[in-house]
Amino acid sequence: MKRQAVALIDESRCIGCELGVPPCPVDCIAMVPARGEWNAQLKRAAGDRGRARAKRMKQARVPARVVDRKRILAAALVRKKLR
Repeated sequence: MKRQAVALIDESRCIGCELGVPPCPVDCIAMVPARGEWNAQLKRAAGDRGRARAKRMKQARVPARVVDRKRILAAALVRKKLR
C-alpha cells in the first residue's frame, strides 16, 4: 500500500490564515497562540509572505478552456438515445 505524502507546516512562515486546517485529512492541525508578542517585524514578514503567496497563486492560475456546451450536450443526448 502506498503511503500518502505528509504535509509539514513551517511555523516560522505561518501567517495564521487557517487555510490549512480544513483540508487536513486527519484533523491534526491545531491553531495555538503565538509563542511571543506580535510586533511590527512579524507583521511585516507575515504581510510579505501573504503578498508572495497571492502573487504565486495569480501566476499559477490556468486560463479556463473554451467549452462548446452545445456540442457536449448534443453528444450526451446521442449517447443516451443509443442506450
